[in-house]
Amino acid sequence: MTTTTLWNQTLHLVSHAYFERKERFEMDVDCYSVWVLFAVESGKFYYRIGEERGEAGAGDLVYCPPGFTFEREMVSPLALHYIGFEMVGEEQTGPVPPLPTFLSRPLDNKRLVSNFAYLRKLHLATEPRHVLRKDMIMNDIWQLACEVWEREHLHDEQQLLADSDDVLMNRAAEWIYQNAYTPFSMRELSDSLNLSPVQFTRRFRKSFRIAPSDFVRSLRISKVAELLLDTDMTLDQIATCCGYENGLYLSRVFSKNMGMSPSKYRELNRL
Repeated sequence: MTTTTLWNQTLHLVSHAYFERKERFEMDVDCYSVWVLFAVESGKFYYRIGEERGEAGAGDLVYCPPGFTFEREMVSPLALHYIGFEMVGEEQTGPVPPLPTFLSRPLDNKRLVSNFAYLRKLHLATEPRHVLRKDMIMNDIWQLACEVWEREHLHDEQQLLADSDDVLMNRAAEWIYQNAYTPFSMRELSDSLNLSPVQFTRRFRKSFRIAPSDFVRSLRISKVAELLLDTDMTLDQIATCCGYENGLYLSRVFSKNMGMSPSKYRELNRL
């Protein structure tokens, strides 16, 4: 499943329990008929789901799809939200969608902490409007996780460029790495390789499973996101650093690819 498909999912709450201090697991191994989320406020535990294993701690979200074996071992007492849910999005018509990773560590910690606080207040509530609100909070947490998976997906796309057996396309990829943040035309690059733009695009896509223009955009958007969070630069300044004509055009590209404006991204994710 692509990260776009993950974004499109709508989650429906099945169950929710909050443990203020859980000192041991009643079962070290379990398998569920619905999706399960272990949302950790504090404490640590080891987990294994499928071939993935790791340690989950404060601010971590561990998602276990239905039918998967979930192994866990307590490291230190947990403050934990245990949530069961189903997917009811339009895309969910076939097999269980695979996740990039079962553990996600959201970047927007303030928003996650706020969501946790509301869930604590509502964990025993059964009134329809409170259940609906918990549904909304759970879906917001899912979107925070998707944001992490999207960034990892962009990184994985970039890593694919090391796998090509086409020497000429490897040379093109290296040129893009070095020049992605400066204005250039794809025609300029294809001409330097003695290929037409169509030939170059087809050959690059065959080698790396991504079009050269999409690869350039993923590099630039990743750099833009980094500068939004790590600097106080204006959008026009960031545009200049990342190969875009101006801040207005950058804003349109960023919003289309990230699902929110640069200013909103900075507001939500800057710590």
